[in-house]
Amino acid sequence: MSGFEGSFLGNGDRISPSARLECGVCWWVYDPAVGDQAWQIPAGTGFSELPDHWRCPNCDNPREQFMVLTDADAAPLAQQRPARDAGLDKIRRVEGQLEQAYTIIDKRMRGLPVYNAKLDIQVIGLRHWAEGLLGVVATPWCMNIVLVPSADAPRRMEGTTRSLDFPAGSYVFIAGQVPGLGALETCSLFSPMEEFDDPEVVGLVAKYAINGLFEVPAPRATNAAMGRREFLRGGRHGGDRAGS
Repeated sequence: MSGFEGSFLGNGDRISPSARLECGVCWWVYDPAVGDQAWQIPAGTGFSELPDHWRCPNCDNPREQFMVLTDADAAPLAQQRPARDAGLDKIRRVEGQLEQAYTIIDKRMRGLPVYNAKLDIQVIGLRHWAEGLLGVVATPWCMNIVLVPSADAPRRMEGTTRSLDFPAGSYVFIAGQVPGLGALETCSLFSPMEEFDDPEVVGLVAKYAINGLFEVPAPRATNAAMGRREFLRGGRHGGDRAGS
């Protein structure tokens, strides 16, 4: 392990086996007294003992992005990470708001040619990002990357577009309003959804897409065929813009 960001300023040697650390994206807490059932990590495993391939089981964030929450056995910290509002509770609350808002829209979309009755509404991979909460909403008629702006983020005129930069590249988002939720910016991945017939597959593709935003793309070989990820990245050029 190369070290940790945050409270220990990259010095992983100062983290004791009893340290509890939290994800810098979704604030999921790794507690060595509990371990991690998702990765089959037994209780009693210190954070520094986790395998190199271990990632946050809640949002897939790499372990280098975890920060110390408590560590009674370590040397005194210069400054403890301040408590922040919401965390996972806010993510769950906004997930519910998105599902409710799109369920209302769903009633208007049924019967239209673009509506795929085999699918349902899913909110996938919602996580904290610089300007709010970022995730994917999949519906029977479209799949969009969505940005729910934080309360202090500048409000943008409905219908205007802008490019947002991620490790994977630059993606075009369009501003809109969703009844019952408010401001929302979307980047279209698929519209319509006629090529899908399994909600589980939709969820896997959506998770692949949102995680892919935070991965630096590998250099492409000359004349290489377009892969699945490049296809998903159609949003960086604007793509088809589905209604929010």
